[in-house]
Amino acid sequence: MIDLNHIARYRENNRIEAKKAAGGFPHSLWETYSAFANTIGGLLLLGVEEDRDKTLHITGVPDGPGYAAQFWATVQDPAKVSANILTPEDVALHTVEGKQILVISVPRADRHQRPVYIGDSPFTGAYRRDGEGDYHCSPEEVRAMLRDREDAPADLAVLEGRTPADLSQTDLRQFRALMAMRQPDHPWNYLPDPQFLPAAGILGRGQDGADHPTLAGLLLLGKRKPLREVFPQFRLTYQEADTGFSLSTLRPGPPENLFSFYGMVTRRLTAVSALLAQDPAERERLAGAMREAVLNAILHADYFSRGGLAILRTAGKLTVSNGGLLRVDPDQARQGAAGDPRNRGLVALFALLKLATGTGRGLRGIYALWAQQGWQAPVLAEAAHAERTDLSLPLPHRAFSREELTRQQILEYLTDHVSAAPRTLAQGLGLSLREVQGALAQLTRQNLVVPQGQRYQLRA
Repeated sequence: MIDLNHIARYRENNRIEAKKAAGGFPHSLWETYSAFANTIGGLLLLGVEEDRDKTLHITGVPDGPGYAAQFWATVQDPAKVSANILTPEDVALHTVEGKQILVISVPRADRHQRPVYIGDSPFTGAYRRDGEGDYHCSPEEVRAMLRDREDAPADLAVLEGRTPADLSQTDLRQFRALMAMRQPDHPWNYLPDPQFLPAAGILGRGQDGADHPTLAGLLLLGKRKPLREVFPQFRLTYQEADTGFSLSTLRPGPPENLFSFYGMVTRRLTAVSALLAQDPAERERLAGAMREAVLNAILHADYFSRGGLAILRTAGKLTVSNGGLLRVDPDQARQGAAGDPRNRGLVALFALLKLATGTGRGLRGIYALWAQQGWQAPVLAEAAHAERTDLSLPLPHRAFSREELTRQQILEYLTDHVSAAPRTLAQGLGLSLREVQGALAQLTRQNLVVPQGQRYQLRA
């Protein structure tokens, strides 16, 4: 709640909207009600005016009790507003400088109620807040909110137009091998693929009696072309910029689905943590937190939206972005509220690898680690107009020795080329063979790379 006795201290922003309302309720009042409800909530101040210099001053409403009664009558009229998300405590009259102000505290609507709209259609009456103003939601934004109303896991839907041939056999073998390593006693390890795939939810039975990929199965293990046909805006990107190292972008060749992308990115971030943290325990905590941030984005992304999955590492920050907004209030998400992942089918599949629980505790753990280490706090933010959620993790700073930079160059090369011989690394990176051999020996001791005959590759 703001201090109404010092109203001039405040400005309109994404959480405060002032309405003079001297002659009744303006139509824009209900647009803002819809916008606050569909974004992050906010305060409506009736009887307050914004001056040309953007300061606020009190004008008062002529009949406070009458305005409150009229507001309640209208907000409960389904012909005017699709949902009343307020409690009696959310609407209050205040007297300041002898004038009455009606203060309406609009919370963020629950996902089952969004979109909150005015009139008879969400496609014409739904709004969101962006900065100081409200904007009319696009059809794509409305459809995204309508998808999020459903409780049934959307990613378990069976794609009857696709076949098991749309799945990558290479990635399936790697997935099963990793599952057998993480859960050696799981009974599904002994099933042949035609039985394992339906049991895991990668395939589902269609109305034609045949097995077809589920949305989750295709996202996890699908080939590039089928994925783009089902999810036209599907995009997976990992970039590095201003890190001081030789490679700025990992080329998008090998990772074509979520499983291969997650493996590539987390191997890379594990290597990054080896440079940023010298203590082995701190290094593993940092690597685990960054892996958790990536997995959190994978499980919460809306793959029908235009946001995709994008990861950017700079010298001082890791930013993980996913399409779609949070399904719970951002403050609740930071505090580890019960998880509400958008893709429960993917949660179940990553749980087979001992990587996901869907409880929401991972994000709370990230915030706790950053606080424990005394690092600048992470930032979780939604970009409503872009239909995107960003998690930014400030990274610790270190000055690197020449030997560390050499090891980093090798890790980057192996991330992009899978494996290489020492002489190939020396030629490709412009280093001496002795430097490369010494760096490989250190990386092997750190268990970051493993020898495979005469070649080296990143540890899986």
